Amino acid sequence: MNFDSVLQFLACPETGDTLEQENNNLISKNGTKYPITDNIPRLLIPTKSKEEEKVREKMQKFYETVTLPGYDGIDSPSVLMDKAKKSGFGRWLDEAISPMASVMEVGCGTGQMTNFLGLVSSRKVMGIDQSIPSLKLGQAFKEKFDLKNVSFIQGNIFTLPAKNNSVDILICSGVLHHTPDPYKGFTELLKKVKPGGYIVIGLYNSYARIPLGIRKIIFNCTGGALRNLDAHMRRKDVDKSKKEIWFSDQYKNPHESWHSVDEVLKWFEKNKVEFVSCVPNIAGRMGDETPQNQNLFKIHPKGSSIQHIAKQLGWMFTIGREGGLFVLTGRKQ
Repeated sequence: MNFDSVLQFLACPETGDTLEQENNNLISKNGTKYPITDNIPRLLIPTKSKEEEKVREKMQKFYETVTLPGYDGIDSPSVLMDKAKKSGFGRWLDEAISPMASVMEVGCGTGQMTNFLGLVSSRKVMGIDQSIPSLKLGQAFKEKFDLKNVSFIQGNIFTLPAKNNSVDILICSGVLHHTPDPYKGFTELLKKVKPGGYIVIGLYNSYARIPLGIRKIIFNCTGGALRNLDAHMRRKDVDKSKKEIWFSDQYKNPHESWHSVDEVLKWFEKNKVEFVSCVPNIAGRMGDETPQNQNLFKIHPKGSSIQHIAKQLGWMFTIGREGGLFVLTGRKQ
């Protein structure tokens, strides 16, 4: 497989130098070779901090067993499209991203979102993850349906194999809260976004996650019994294997952190990122929006800290049923 079309975005994870392809290797200026195996460039190197690397290794091992989100029942792009659009967020993201944009999803897992966004053939879409079993599933789908504009790469957020100021859109949802230093991870991701580009990050919410935390205590005390207290485990449209993956990810994950809206808004302010939108919204929708139709890249009201607290308390009874993940979009100034 030829990677010439994505080398403009990739960089040596050790030095930041440009990479060139030579047969089944990507080679940096200093001669370091990174193999391409199963059409996936292996650009993963350890995190430079020993303590952070311990957590990263633990998480890599976990997600090599728990592959999310998986492809159960998805045997064609049309089915993938229907599923992504039914989720709401996938459809809103697809509608917001330009057909000509370069998109990088960091922590792509099995690559459903990466492949979905790549169904627009004029986009350049890259999925980066540290789990090879997950990346292989995404790559298999890409190859089966000949998505030439999609690439999957193995890499580490803290030594991200991407050039600075290179991509229009960077997506990292459900990932930073599993890293040893979410704020540092955010700043590393932001470096890769072009000025004027968008960063989309999804994190566990400090309030919305409380019901799940209570359920986790109950499950630990009962040896995993009473699983039907989790709404996802009661769903009829999800097969048993997918439910088990969900349960492991939500209740057996070895490392996670919770974050508030105001905490992440401070990340934005400190790094000159303009707040654009939040899902769920934190201060009301735009005038032309409905709950079924949100404009992710249009600037929304930010609201006050008091409004944010009230909203987040409400999330305990809404998004708290499905893990308590909220998504903030910002524009790099």
